[in-house]
Amino acid sequence: MRKVLSSGAEATIYIDGANKSQTVDKERSKKNYRHNSIDETLRKARTRKESKILHSLEKYGFVPKILKQDEYNIIMEYVDGVQLKKAIDKDPKLALLVGKNLTIMHDNNIIHGDLTTSNMLLTKKGKIQKLYFIDFGLSYTSTRVEDMAVDIHLFKQALESKHYKIASKAYIQFIKGYNPKNKKEILERLEIVEQRGRYKEKT
Repeated sequence: MRKVLSSGAEATIYIDGANKSQTVDKERSKKNYRHNSIDETLRKARTRKESKILHSLEKYGFVPKILKQDEYNIIMEYVDGVQLKKAIDKDPKLALLVGKNLTIMHDNNIIHGDLTTSNMLLTKKGKIQKLYFIDFGLSYTSTRVEDMAVDIHLFKQALESKHYKIASKAYIQFIKGYNPKNKKEILERLEIVEQRGRYKEKT
């Protein structure tokens, strides 16, 4: 059985199979407004890039495992969890897990690019909770402190807009969990990024 899980500008996500044999197929959609050869090149390159990043993070256990990849598709394991956006309001301490995952990514010079509570899945086995990051369509590699600060800024904005009642508590937990080797430098840059954002809002 095959059904659409979600559909966005870049790709359509399908669920294949049933119960424990389910897999997720991310298929990059053809864009008719682009020249065919340009469209194919872009879709192939973006699929390869996302796949490479997922493979590099697989050993840490907080991204879905890739089962198969072809030119425009990435087939991954199905993660049976709930989106963090549906759980964090009741438990702001879950943001600690976000910080821990992002620490690993930034220490490996990987930027998520779309760090919202919609792109995280929370699983629970007994008393053990685990947080998965998903949707690496905008991810890339970078050593720039600016890019890491923007990752945090996006997450902070997501908290303030979607989870404003617990945003401060959640962010405190996030910072407790976020401990990359250049944390001080990244947080200093974050202040500059946020000041820049406030200046744009005023103008």
